[in-house]
Amino acid sequence: MDMLWNIFFMFGGVAAMMLGMKTMGSALEQVAGGGMKKLLGKVTSNRFAGVGVGIAVTSIIQSSTATTVMLVGFVNVGLLTLVQATNVIMGANIGTTVTAHIVSLSGVGAIDIGAIAAMIGCIGILMAMLIKNEKVENIGNILAGLGLIFVGLEFISTYAKKIMFIDGSTPYPWVEMIFQADHFPLLLIVIGIVLTALVHSSSTITSLMVVLASIGVLSFENALFLALGSNIGTCITSILSSAGTNVNAKRTAIVHLLFNTFGCLIFIIPLWILKSQVGGIFASMSNDVGQQIAIFHTLFNILTTLILLPFAKYVVKLACIIIPEKQVEDSKFKLEFIDNRLLETPPIAASYTKKEIVRMGKIALSNINSAVEMLLDSKADNSEEIKENEEVLNYLNKSITAYLTKLMSKDMSDENDKKIGSYYHVVSDLERVGDYAENIMEYSLRLRSEEMSFSEGAIEELKNVTSLINSLYEKTINAFDDRDVSILPYVEELEEEIDELSVELESKHIERVKQGACTAQLGSIYLQTVSNLERVADHITNVAFSIKKYLASNKQAQ
Repeated sequence: MDMLWNIFFMFGGVAAMMLGMKTMGSALEQVAGGGMKKLLGKVTSNRFAGVGVGIAVTSIIQSSTATTVMLVGFVNVGLLTLVQATNVIMGANIGTTVTAHIVSLSGVGAIDIGAIAAMIGCIGILMAMLIKNEKVENIGNILAGLGLIFVGLEFISTYAKKIMFIDGSTPYPWVEMIFQADHFPLLLIVIGIVLTALVHSSSTITSLMVVLASIGVLSFENALFLALGSNIGTCITSILSSAGTNVNAKRTAIVHLLFNTFGCLIFIIPLWILKSQVGGIFASMSNDVGQQIAIFHTLFNILTTLILLPFAKYVVKLACIIIPEKQVEDSKFKLEFIDNRLLETPPIAASYTKKEIVRMGKIALSNINSAVEMLLDSKADNSEEIKENEEVLNYLNKSITAYLTKLMSKDMSDENDKKIGSYYHVVSDLERVGDYAENIMEYSLRLRSEEMSFSEGAIEELKNVTSLINSLYEKTINAFDDRDVSILPYVEELEEEIDELSVELESKHIERVKQGACTAQLGSIYLQTVSNLERVADHITNVAFSIKKYLASNKQAQ
């Protein structure tokens, strides 16, 4: 029974370490969310800039898998090209090795760094619980995650020794056979692939290798090939995540697999032949085997990147051969800027949700203009376009709302949380604009069926209202997209002008009716059109002022 309890405690340590990594990575992401957006925005065709961004982003979120899944999402919505994503992937493999170096610190010097980190973790939890400030809470969670990592390491180290050593120093025969015997490299690589694919994290497997090596369980030579395998195994998650994406997104996942596989193939034979000499070189760098593994993992990924970076375009071409282009009919019924894979990084997902909403707004305004054109020009027939766009707006309304619901369930900063909350109302307002466009289209069809038409004066009046609505929309989108409250007074001024003009037009219409210049049926359509356009202006104004409500609630919370 003691052995069983020891196993339970060891796996509990693994769980604590993984939770610590996740907690620290999520909190770092919250702190650096804006910086990550800027970094990803700087990704260009410059290969070195791409590698640098990959290193920086993955160092923040502590997972090359998460970075690659995010890149699959970016390529899927057209925010990055395949070549740009390839450069970032190369950097991500280097950035993910940071975790192993953090773990290896537990064996440094006479000072018990693990105990200090555990105490720091306790301080972090108290900061997050007691101080009601978002920035302090995020810093507290970073410290708490760091503490959890070292607490987990202590559990793994303590109970692994009890499980694997007879008297604390002599390993059981099965331990020597599994972890220390001279195994065939390909077998170790396969084991590394399988283990990493199961836990979806090369950082976790590498960290466990560092711990087991530090306590004398795992030999450095075997760790070399397990590390090669873990680099390939980490690609499985991104390949699975590419299901249902476009061709280039699938190619991104394949590029990740090709890059890591080629790196393994380049080094497997030299490491197999020269493993004793390699062991001696790394032993001269550090007395701790765990640190030797962490250093090897970093150097391996750096060398692989330096070797393969000049051939990145050829790796991309090979991925294009593996995943050939397919002729797919373009469809408006899709989300162009948001993707479920972006949910891995909520700050970035929130940013691109705004872009999707702006796109929805453009479609809604286009429908209003098309409907008014039909109403004023009997030769224009935009009915099919309007109906199709209305279906697209309904699709976007449902899809964006569902995406916002998923995004709201993620750990986000208070600022992003309130911003996403305000988006629900914006999407609803834009959907209503589309409904009014459909109403105006029906009025135009009614005019044609009854062979009626507006007077030149009425046409000019409606053109004037529509022109003001287009100006209102332009200012609204600028305010919404840039979160610029300085534009709101101009929005309000335009909205009031449209309201006043609507009242004026109703009065003019009454005069025309009195003079017999307008029939009751035609007048009814005219009044309904003016009323619909006035309501469109109200909904567009709501979109602009949604930023004021969000900023006010955010300021009040602070």
